[in-house]
Amino acid sequence: MTPVIFDHCFGWLHEGEPAGNLSATRGVVLCQPFGREAMWVHKGWRVFAEALADSGAPTLRFDYAGTGDSAGESEDGEQIERWLRSIRSAIAYLKESTGVTQVVLCGLRLGATLAALVAAEEEVDQLVLLAPVLSGRQYLRELRLLQQNWLETGGIHVEPPPADAAYAEVVGHRLIASSVATLSKFDLLRDARLAERAPRRLLVLDSYDPSRSKKLVEACSAAGADAQFEAFDECAAFMQESGVTETPRQAIARIVEWLGVAEPAESTAAESTATASIAERRGPPVLTADGVRETPVIFDNGRLFGILCEPEEGTQSRRSVVFVNPGATHRIGDARISVTLARRLARQGYASLRFDVGTLGDSAAVVDKRPLSLLFSRASCDDVVSAAAFLAARGFDDVSCFAVCSGAYICLHAAPVSPHIRSLVLVNAPKFGFPEDPMSFAVNDNRPKTASSTFIRSFKTMSKWKRVLRGQRRLAPVVKELARHLSARLKASVAYFAERTIGVDSAGSRVRAMVRGLGERDVKVRFVYGAGDPGMDEFAVFFGAHGRRMRKWRNVETIHRDSLDHACFSYSAREEMMASFLRFVQGEPPQAARGGLGWARLRALRPRFTARAGRPDEMLTDMRAGALESR
Repeated sequence: MTPVIFDHCFGWLHEGEPAGNLSATRGVVLCQPFGREAMWVHKGWRVFAEALADSGAPTLRFDYAGTGDSAGESEDGEQIERWLRSIRSAIAYLKESTGVTQVVLCGLRLGATLAALVAAEEEVDQLVLLAPVLSGRQYLRELRLLQQNWLETGGIHVEPPPADAAYAEVVGHRLIASSVATLSKFDLLRDARLAERAPRRLLVLDSYDPSRSKKLVEACSAAGADAQFEAFDECAAFMQESGVTETPRQAIARIVEWLGVAEPAESTAAESTATASIAERRGPPVLTADGVRETPVIFDNGRLFGILCEPEEGTQSRRSVVFVNPGATHRIGDARISVTLARRLARQGYASLRFDVGTLGDSAAVVDKRPLSLLFSRASCDDVVSAAAFLAARGFDDVSCFAVCSGAYICLHAAPVSPHIRSLVLVNAPKFGFPEDPMSFAVNDNRPKTASSTFIRSFKTMSKWKRVLRGQRRLAPVVKELARHLSARLKASVAYFAERTIGVDSAGSRVRAMVRGLGERDVKVRFVYGAGDPGMDEFAVFFGAHGRRMRKWRNVETIHRDSLDHACFSYSAREEMMASFLRFVQGEPPQAARGGLGWARLRALRPRFTARAGRPDEMLTDMRAGALESR
């Protein structure tokens, strides 16, 4: 697959392997869903594109204007019209760059609806619709329900948008007022006009609204199209959070079978020359807009992928920023925070790299099943070290890391290894122990992701007690969870007392030594937590309530923001966070690294009171540090 840019849109071209001197005549354009749903399916969408390309059909997947890695903001201009134009541009680009003469449009959810609208106007050979939005009004209800569910769980401290807001806010993404007005009156069967200009072939897979989908298929069949409807049983498992989504293998296989292998045709000499000249002209893609220049980059021996974001006119500053995946989300970050913040930094004169660690997004090979432990692996920490080295090789050797959730964890553990990382802003870090240690309670999949403060706060709410008295809510699991939190805090306090008095070594002492060692070598560390974030309990286990055990440490600080939710979905909290980080980058003077990498690594990992020389795990750590230094 090859990163491409067209009409200010970023995408991936999966060309496949043409057989001999034969070229495919049919290609596929994939139209992704809107907002959070597009984040969920990123992994499966890539698997889908690769399967289509392997079958002989060049495939293009891309981000609409103002979304993903494409230029602009989602709320700029008329959203739906801009997204329709992006699809048309994608069709033209696929034809020009690969030489295909027939294009298949395949869309999911709102992307399927947009694909149907384009197919009614463009020369589209075949159309595949996956769980299409058939009723705009029903779709808006689903989005509002998704938003309300989040507000009642992960966003309980977030101020909801005003009830009379004309826009629709959906877990960090917005549909502007004009889009809401259009969708509230939209009906695919009536407004897409597919029955009037039906594609030659149509396949609809749907389990959300099968009765309406069948009516659409019947209308197209009556218009002379070869139209089929089938159930999409894997849809529910596919449309889940990035960490648990399941690739719809059966649906992908069915679509590939339905399309058939692209019909090959012998290339003429003129066609071959034209294709070659297009390939020669393509060169490295660069996206330039609004004073920002972005270049897709592949580094670490072709294993990692990222977007290098720089000021359009270049920069003389050594300072740069690395953005790391939050959880299993790909490089753009939840609610697109990494893209927005990277471009704001570029307009202030700072370069940045947002990239996917080796098991996520578009780096290396797709990992179809991602156990939680992969997000906290030593390999991911090493990937951050490689990203910092990539920036340093380009003269940006004063590197800051901005990361949320598991990304904060791997940046924290990468900093002692990298001589280039000079500051860290770690937002809602859920875990602190070393990757080799057993996983702690804060990131255990089988436990509720709720902070002790949230449980205690709920005890003060009369409505909660009424639900308990009515039998609608059980009190025992809450009490048990609070007891477990309290037990972990007490054990940690005892271990800390033993460490301070008689020098007993523990997992907590090693973590504290690492963080304190970073500050002593002039690496600034800022921990940021939102009110009620589950990671605050884990933070208190290692550093005391509100970080009281680190108050006298150099260059280490803790900030609490009442309105900040775990993934920065809240618009106001996200804006506040980005403004704070800009001030952080601008206000901190560049620091010169003190001492060599080996000494910094030793100081960061050595417990303060107990020598661990000769232990096997330390020998492995030293060997790993030496290998990274030589690399």
